[in-house]
Amino acid sequence: MSKVLTTCFRFNMDNPEHAKAWDYLHNFDKDKIKSTNVAAITAVNDYFDRMGRLADDPYFETRQREERFVEQIVSEVGKAFIAEMPKFLASLMLSLNRGYPMQAVPVETENSRGYAEDGNPSAAEGFGNADNSENADYSGIDFDFIGG
Repeated sequence: MSKVLTTCFRFNMDNPEHAKAWDYLHNFDKDKIKSTNVAAITAVNDYFDRMGRLADDPYFETRQREERFVEQIVSEVGKAFIAEMPKFLASLMLSLNRGYPMQAVPVETENSRGYAEDGNPSAAEGFGNADNSENADYSGIDFDFIGG
């Protein structure tokens, strides 16, 4: 046999918080919330669960705000990335159509066991200095997505 308990809430309509709660309980979306009991039970449980988490972890709210902020940044960067992708791909295709200058590479010779002998250039040859930061031109990049 189930045990059902009843309680009564009192709303002072002169108090804006009470009036707001009354409006929520009487104007909710019936497709989303089954009854005022479900809404009240969920609200009470959420409130006291949050109070318990705050007592255990005083930085709980700060961490939640930081996580929301990080989510917003990731979302905005993703949107900017998607918006800039056609330009990037177009410039990539144009650079591929221009071709690369040919370099003379010594022809490999094989020894009797089929392995390449001397004359195989190092993988790093021909690339020069990998740090081209002094020659970097960032004028074509749109940094507006950062918020500046």
